[in-house]
Amino acid sequence: MNKIERVRAALRGEKVDRIPASFWFHFPPEQAAGKVMAEAHLAYYRHADPDFLKVMNDNGYPLTEGVTLSEPADWLKLRAPSLSEPHFQNQLDGLKRIADAIGQEALLITTIFNPFATGNRLCERRVTEQMAQDAKAVSAGLGVIAEGLARFALACLEAGANGIFFSAQGGEADRFEREVFERYLKPHDLTILKAVAQRAEFNLLHICGYNLRLDAYRDYAAHAVNWSPQWNNLSLAAGWPLFDMALMGGMDQRGAIVSGTPQEIATEAQAAVAEVGARRFMLGAGCTLPNDISWDNIRLAVQAARSLPVG
Repeated sequence: MNKIERVRAALRGEKVDRIPASFWFHFPPEQAAGKVMAEAHLAYYRHADPDFLKVMNDNGYPLTEGVTLSEPADWLKLRAPSLSEPHFQNQLDGLKRIADAIGQEALLITTIFNPFATGNRLCERRVTEQMAQDAKAVSAGLGVIAEGLARFALACLEAGANGIFFSAQGGEADRFEREVFERYLKPHDLTILKAVAQRAEFNLLHICGYNLRLDAYRDYAAHAVNWSPQWNNLSLAAGWPLFDMALMGGMDQRGAIVSGTPQEIATEAQAAVAEVGARRFMLGAGCTLPNDISWDNIRLAVQAARSLPVG
């Protein structure tokens, strides 16, 4: 099997010749856009040799001119931005270059931060506070952000991505009551996922955070799911039955892959497969790796996955 065939088989739950693996991290700010973004991703891809490439997106989201989001009522002033905004075009330019270089060799998924995460950045991480003051107003603004992100996600597919890495944030059990999450946050996540559901072949749902209500995400439309058990969340074996999709994970994002020996990396990879099995599984970390991680260590983890029995 080649990389594309291997990942497609894993997503479908078919037998693979070896377990696919991939890992990701944030690149330096000067490598966030356009040509240099593409060069950085391609250098990493060729060194670490993952089975698919998750394209990072640190270009941000454009805030409506004149809006500050300093209070809940400001969210009602948001308007969906044009795709011509530099924030979007910088990412699309880099993504197109990556797709042109390796799009026939490996599947590409590009990062879409969910409306909560996007809005939280735009208001200097005050979404939780402002939701408590006026959930309806903030949710209305998040809905506008969702519309903009849905259009951007479709543009990413047109640029060569095979799907999206959907970073779903805001689902911690101690952040919002379940009713608040279900009513004011979740619908905006689903707006984006529904927009790409029929156009993408590989959408990876990354449920980000500590103490997560994983069951709140069981009806999110995606092809694979990923979360960090180390952050007071369900184990992979306990959480996977909630989802009818492939599973990605198994490596502690601050564990052996960061500072362990080659044997420790291999042992952790082996333990992941022992826990959940090789079918419909891809090795990865539970969340983003440290920015300064050794690419050699990532390559060792990828190679460890390929050496494991697949049944």
